[in-house]
Amino acid sequence: MTKHWAGLLWVLSLSVFAQTAEPPASPAGADKAPTHRQLRLNAVPAEPPAPTAPETFAGYAQAPPFKVVPQKDKIALFPCSQCHKFMPPNPQPRKLEAAPHQAVLQHGKGRMWCLNCHLIDDRDYLHTVRGEKVDFDEAYLLCGQCHFNRQKDWYLGGHGKRVDNWQGDRLIYSCTHCHDPHSPATKPREPSKAPPVRAGLQRMKNVDHESNSVWQRNAARKAETANER
Repeated sequence: MTKHWAGLLWVLSLSVFAQTAEPPASPAGADKAPTHRQLRLNAVPAEPPAPTAPETFAGYAQAPPFKVVPQKDKIALFPCSQCHKFMPPNPQPRKLEAAPHQAVLQHGKGRMWCLNCHLIDDRDYLHTVRGEKVDFDEAYLLCGQCHFNRQKDWYLGGHGKRVDNWQGDRLIYSCTHCHDPHSPATKPREPSKAPPVRAGLQRMKNVDHESNSVWQRNAARKAETANER
């Protein structure tokens, strides 16, 4: 037998021995390889854990304190119960025929219905998605459930309108002061008229601002200044 075949036979013998030999025993205390236990073998608790109580939204901690201009007293047909107390509640979404309600809401692209916001048992109140009763003057709590980004801007002063002053107590308009809750999209409107001349100022005469461009007016002003010197 040549050296080549003798070496090959030796390698094959070592391979067979390595496959048939028992693996070395693990030392005492060594961790075993992790295994996955089937979920159905998990112990079932005798009673399900009690659900945690949901926290009620209380605004943003970084928002300065404010008060909202009341609007409930400006709603034409409020309180709603003066009519609805004589009507049995009908939760079925449908097209409304009787005045003063809109036949179709222009809100939520057809996904909204009156009772998504109005409390069915007390029409003088609104309600959140969790059924919490909300006063009409706190309607911003409802709006923020969907429009939370705008609501945060409103809390922090980046959206909406502040009234009375800029340095004293914050008094701001609610969402429904500017947005019709049944059709909240902002409608096109004519721009406001130019403000009148302030008291004490003289109206400039013989000045045609409309026909002169900005650079022409600047050139004329520079020429007048040069002549005065």
